[in-house]
Amino acid sequence: MVCVLCEKKSVENWFGSFCPDCRQIKNLGNVYGFERVLEILKKCCIRDENQLEKKIDNHRVQKSDESYIQTRSKKKVEKI
Repeated sequence: MVCVLCEKKSVENWFGSFCPDCRQIKNLGNVYGFERVLEILKKCCIRDENQLEKKIDNHRVQKSDESYIQTRSKKKVEKI
């Protein structure tokens, strides 16, 4: 049988409906409340357009810094 939540992994045992990972998510929902778990997932996992643009800009800056550092270190090695 296949897990009813993720629909990919097989279920833990013959009388269950969830794989081990999805069962843990279900248990967290039972403990903290499904609204709270969903709120945390939305806050941590889903990005809006503003957040995506900032992430892309930060990535571009890091890439340009890395290439600068790499070229500087290569020049130093060549001189030695």
